[in-house]
Amino acid sequence: MSAVDLARRTTADPLLRLLSHGFSMGFHRPPDAVWRAPYAFRVSARAVRGSAAALRGSPTSALRGSASGFQLPASAVPPGPAGTGPTRGADWFAAAGHYVDVAVAPRADGMLRCASLNHPAETAELPLTGPAARAPAWAARPYAVLRGLAAAGCGRGGADLQLNAPLPEAVGLPVAEPLECAVALAVSGVHAGRGGDPPTRPQLARLLASAVPGDDGLRRAVLFARSGHTLAADGHTHLPLRAPDGGTDACLLLLTARPAAIHDADTGDTTPAVTATPDTPTTRTATGLATAVHEALRAGAWSAWWPGTRPGRGVLLLVPPDRRVAVRTATAEAFRRCDLPVPRLLRINVVDAARREA
Repeated sequence: MSAVDLARRTTADPLLRLLSHGFSMGFHRPPDAVWRAPYAFRVSARAVRGSAAALRGSPTSALRGSASGFQLPASAVPPGPAGTGPTRGADWFAAAGHYVDVAVAPRADGMLRCASLNHPAETAELPLTGPAARAPAWAARPYAVLRGLAAAGCGRGGADLQLNAPLPEAVGLPVAEPLECAVALAVSGVHAGRGGDPPTRPQLARLLASAVPGDDGLRRAVLFARSGHTLAADGHTHLPLRAPDGGTDACLLLLTARPAAIHDADTGDTTPAVTATPDTPTTRTATGLATAVHEALRAGAWSAWWPGTRPGRGVLLLVPPDRRVAVRTATAEAFRRCDLPVPRLLRINVVDAARREA
């Protein structure tokens, strides 16, 4: 599918059509290419061990109850060996079936013009060489990535970029790494189309690691993931994500706490809580999330863990297919008992790596 025709293709993904149309309206020309990169997440080391045991022909209940130590204390300590998250040196990663999208066209004046569907009132025009300009917060990491690539001789001519990250930060899936990878793939690809070879994905992974601090494991998942598989931190070893009994129909759910509201007894007004950042829960919300995870395990979930490197509003649950309804009901009731809004439960499919869509 041509990127020029994407906005008019009625069979195309509506988000991609919107992105392409927004690019054309904002930059007065169609994009040369559209890239899509999956959100990535960490996978519990216990979940991977359960998959490995199942592959060896040893069905086990290794995961059942493995999150009994899951806690969300006020100090927000990431789960370790006594919790449910991956331990250092045993990290695994995967790509989720939700995407960051980037439309791009090359420039030749060394400038980056950047816009975002998430911030329609703002645009940025930034130099890729020489002294760095001050970028809006939403464009800071893509800008740092592209300056790093330009310093390495890739994409120095510049680009027009339109970004879209449809899942809000509060959902709990890390957005920085997929956005960095999408931008790097898009810009290196369109400049390679004008002559020369683009950097390979392993080369891009190394360039990203040197250009911007971040989670290299999540970046490798965005660049090298396989559908239905987890990826080791080395970026090469893949392992199917299976249920502890060896089945391939395990269900991943992302449990996300909604921002709690504060009720003013004097005025009767209800306003959103402002004591926490979008990805960091308040103590009250953290307590509700921990209670919901406990109830999810009692309802039959196999395991629970953080999707990123630190605790936030979202927790991943590995659930038997026949216990999905029970888990949904149990988590909703747990939040109601804590006088909190009913949480979001988002189905997560494990998908392939970033790809060019047009």
